Amino acid sequence: MKRNIALLIFPILLLLAKPCTAVFEGTANADIFIRIYKQHNDYGKLALWHETAAECLTLISIPMNKILQNHYKRNGHEKLAMGAKKEALEIQKQRQFHLNSAKAAWKKSKTSKKILNIERKKASKYVKTWLPHYPERFYDSGIYATFFRKQQELAELKRDYTKALQLEADAAEICAALYQKIPIRYGLKSYEKLRDAYLRHATLLRTLASRSPKTLPTEINIGKRIKLQTPIPEITPQKQPNNILKIAKSDQRVKNILKAHQGVREYTWFHGFAWTVSFYNHGWGNLAIAIVDDNTEKVLAVLIDECEADRYELSD
Repeated sequence: MKRNIALLIFPILLLLAKPCTAVFEGTANADIFIRIYKQHNDYGKLALWHETAAECLTLISIPMNKILQNHYKRNGHEKLAMGAKKEALEIQKQRQFHLNSAKAAWKKSKTSKKILNIERKKASKYVKTWLPHYPERFYDSGIYATFFRKQQELAELKRDYTKALQLEADAAEICAALYQKIPIRYGLKSYEKLRDAYLRHATLLRTLASRSPKTLPTEINIGKRIKLQTPIPEITPQKQPNNILKIAKSDQRVKNILKAHQGVREYTWFHGFAWTVSFYNHGWGNLAIAIVDDNTEKVLAVLIDECEADRYELSD
């Protein structure tokens, strides 16, 4: 049986190994809430979350893709530039899908304005939480892990330390651009200091590169430490991940899943107003996703893989 796409989304840190995955991450996780309201036939909330998914593509994916495209073009990486261009078309395709789906859902909506206003506030918190997500993880994943690190290793093998420093400077400038074009442009001004720190770091690296160094200066690693200066998020959870995990595990639907599988792992993630707890193992993939409200500690829903649902006849 075909397995649900949303439940094939592995925990977030595993996904970040691929840059294209990071580009769609906010939208992919919005799909969890889309599925909930589709199951409940709440077309107003369904429309709102389709719009939220489209907004994530507009505010996060599109500027991120443009920054990477520009870098590849400037540096003569034509194949990578073409790949990014194809990805841009896929982003636009997904965005239009969500806008069309929202339009169709609004026509069926009977959800009151009061309830929708409450849900809009939740969606706004969701977007604000996801805006700085990729910039904050730039040095751990995406283009840095898959492109810059490899290019630097090749330069170091050739003892071309000037090139290695220039690459690291490029990376720092991209990180600064990501902060500028995504969270700062949206109004999260607290990230301006981080942006400026990366720009100063890039200037330092280019100065060191201009001296044709015979060894690799230790300053090259500063960029990976700047992220430690990340400001406290505007939206912080009221509950702790361990408490949320206990609540999710106490749900009978989750208990049934855990009894039926060995080696089950879990991953807890905060989305601005609610938590998702993914239960998975390496042999089966994602088994279930529990959604827990951060304020009430209530399990809002449990999304279960179709094969598991068939076995237990579980539903929200």
